Amino acid sequence: MTRKRTSAAEAATPIRVVVVTMDSHLASATERARHGLQRELPGLRLAMHAAAEWADDPAALRRCLDDIA
Repeated sequence: MTRKRTSAAEAATPIRVVVVTMDSHLASATERARHGLQRELPGLRLAMHAAAEWADDPAALRRCLDDIA
């Protein structure tokens, strides 16, 4: 069986990824991933939200929910 090659994504293809974690321990890894992946995926929107920030900042929860939506 011959495998079919996949075509490259168009530059304008939007890709949204939201990482939700309990605390901000993934922030630096997420930022490095965003920086590296955006060169290959220009339409990438990568966001990270930490639940630990929601108790003191209701706007942080709203931003998270908006990104997920």
